[in-house]
Amino acid sequence: MLWSPNTQLHYPFENQANDYSGHARHGTVNGSGVYATKPGGGRCLYFDGVGDYVATPSFGLSGTVVVFAADVRCAFNAGIRQSFVGGVVTGELLYSERNLNTDDLRWFYNDISTLVTATGFFTGYDDVWFHLLVVCDYAGKNTYFYRKGILFSTQAMAGTPAFPSSAFVKYIGCRVPGSRLLTDGYLANVQLWTLATMPPAGQMLTNVNRIMLGMNPIWSV
Repeated sequence: MLWSPNTQLHYPFENQANDYSGHARHGTVNGSGVYATKPGGGRCLYFDGVGDYVATPSFGLSGTVVVFAADVRCAFNAGIRQSFVGGVVTGELLYSERNLNTDDLRWFYNDISTLVTATGFFTGYDDVWFHLLVVCDYAGKNTYFYRKGILFSTQAMAGTPAFPSSAFVKYIGCRVPGSRLLTDGYLANVQLWTLATMPPAGQMLTNVNRIMLGMNPIWSV
């Protein structure tokens, strides 16, 4: 049974990278594999910014909307672009990062040169736990960045965005192994959904808050 309709991946990181989406896409933890306890309870996985990441099995995506969510805590870093979700094959891309030397959150589409940016997304939340969620509507050509359940920024996507539909390995905490594009901090409750169409704004906001509170989203699409 799926955790929720449209769920593709759900890693609570309770001491292991088991997938609770119902698809059994259990992850492989690479690197030190250090787990910690979040304030208020619950577990998380620590990423050291050097060689720590989680690799999923290869799987494809379908639809027109990608929703990525996680509880995050990462510090300002002058040397690396910190990747929260990654996965790159020829002509396909699923990738979001905190850019180096900034408080910006970025979502890449089409290729690694095409992106949208939520400027100042981490301002006031440097090295602090909070809930991050990105909705990328490839058909509507808009990306929505939510911080702590509130819409922070909406960014238009140029051209014709290419939905990442091919089957390939995804990575949590890095873009691709062997790069310096790795998270330096903590991640918990990593979740990924794909939807056929973009929900109405009110329904999306309700679901963002349900997800942040650990409840099932109720997608009507």
